[in-house]
Amino acid sequence: MNTEQTQQAWAQFQSNAQIKRPNTESDYLELHALMDALTSKYRMDDPVWSPLIDLIGRYMLEWENANDPWASIQAAPRDVLASLMRDRSVNQVDLETAGVVAQSTLSQILNGKRGISRGVAKKLGAYFGVPVGAFL
Repeated sequence: MNTEQTQQAWAQFQSNAQIKRPNTESDYLELHALMDALTSKYRMDDPVWSPLIDLIGRYMLEWENANDPWASIQAAPRDVLASLMRDRSVNQVDLETAGVVAQSTLSQILNGKRGISRGVAKKLGAYFGVPVGAFL
């Protein structure tokens, strides 16, 4: 894509979307929806769209860091996991059955013999409906 095509694509996009730092959760959710739409249609390394995707990602991360209720928690990730499991009456077998993490791995995590990998943290976050950072 040449410079002229890039400018035309950008002008078309700007006429349909307002890109700004989110001030409210509603603003954040709008950016999130826009990011989903862009990343489902364009590759993140596309030279035309990657700067916009990066900008939106930075705005989203800034908002998440400033508004994440889990960010202030000083508990170890395994303690957060144990607390969520206890509060929601979820056991190790439940998490294994749901395809989140093997029971043997979970036992090692809860006993402090193993850390939580980013991949497992993502699955735990999705399962419990909390930010991945709660487990890292």
